[in-house]
Amino acid sequence: MDNRTHMMFHDEDVREEGKRDAIRGTIELLRQAGMAEAEVKSKVQQQFALTDSQMRELFE
Repeated sequence: MDNRTHMMFHDEDVREEGKRDAIRGTIELLRQAGMAEAEVKSKVQQQFALTDSQMRELFE
């Protein structure tokens, strides 16, 4: 793998981690606001267009 390809994959990994952090922050804020867990899950999945697999990972 050349350096350019390596950096492209690294940048993508960094963006994905940033997105996960943003989603986790949103989950925490909604919970602190007293929203029911089922509603938190529904809103997060819709807002971020997450798959069921991604949801399981975030709500473990």
